[in-house]
Amino acid sequence: MPQYEEADVLVIGGGIMGCSTAYELAKRGSSVVLIEKGFIGGEASGRNGGGVRQQKRDPAELPLAIESVKIWRAMKEELQWDLEYRQGGNLHILSNPDTYDTLVKQLEYSQSKGLDVRLLNPEETREQIPVLRKDLEILGSTYCPTDGCANPLLVAKAIARAAKRKGVLIKENEPLEQLVVKSGRVVAAVTGRCEYRATFFVNTAGAWAKPICNQVGLDYPVEIKRSQLMVTESLPPVFTEFISADACSAYFRQALNGGIHIGIPSVPVKNYNKLSTYDAFKIAGESTSLLFPFLDKINVVHAWAGLTNWTPDAVCIIDKAPGLEGLFLAAGHSGHGFCLGPITGRMLSEWIVDSEPSMDLTGVRWTRFDNIYL
Repeated sequence: MPQYEEADVLVIGGGIMGCSTAYELAKRGSSVVLIEKGFIGGEASGRNGGGVRQQKRDPAELPLAIESVKIWRAMKEELQWDLEYRQGGNLHILSNPDTYDTLVKQLEYSQSKGLDVRLLNPEETREQIPVLRKDLEILGSTYCPTDGCANPLLVAKAIARAAKRKGVLIKENEPLEQLVVKSGRVVAAVTGRCEYRATFFVNTAGAWAKPICNQVGLDYPVEIKRSQLMVTESLPPVFTEFISADACSAYFRQALNGGIHIGIPSVPVKNYNKLSTYDAFKIAGESTSLLFPFLDKINVVHAWAGLTNWTPDAVCIIDKAPGLEGLFLAAGHSGHGFCLGPITGRMLSEWIVDSEPSMDLTGVRWTRFDNIYL
């Protein structure tokens, strides 16, 4: 029979969502245990493109992204760790006249909510990104100067270190086996080593969050996808922006060590497959030739993949469990949750400690979906 431990809150999942939640709760005086099936930051939080983006957000997520960037700005000092975070801007190149008007309307909406995002003409775009292919026909770009990026390999680990300093107990290599429900409330989480009893439980298990909900009769629509990235050999500085384009599938950013990170769009995958594929290299090659032909002869030195969980509307869930006390869920961030990690943790900590979050989370509620009960 496993031993038991008690805490105010048990957090499941050691990515940026879980570590941020544990850290924020500990700052507010809660006793917290965090369990992780592998190691901190070992899944999507450490395998993503590193973008910290506000522009091109759904209206439900835009206020969260804006507030989260405010937290990101202070994280180096607060966590006592350099996350390689910098606000180098996010630039999306426009070439497709069929989607141009839609993207301009989205930009204008973001501006109305206080975001500094700009519509650049072709000449201004080329001034911003001088290495862009000279003969590429473009209509311009959308540019948010306060967007940026950070090093995914560092962030969750740095938050976890800070959480430990605040008293959070972190258990790596300890997967959840079962949530225990009594009288309509989650009361314990059982692993192979221990039974953890708490007042609240937070499911931040990413691609593995849905099966945990299924244990207690809850569900939500989600599709598991694999995103792939690769990095080139180190180059002199060529751009600071996180760059994407409607003319190709890949995105680009240059890390502080000089390597160009090339990200490939997420595609559905079965059996949690995280293997890199030939198709990803093909897409990367086609995209670099289209946008940045100076990369054609540059070596790729490393490649990896990560798993993301996508809701039908590509908007996350941050909510209390419907019809079940003591359980919260943060999941379905649909490939763009890295930016939202800090604000997600803050909202959940406020909800648990103060009984309500300080921001309106109606747009990310669980119950916007049908068929959420098994």
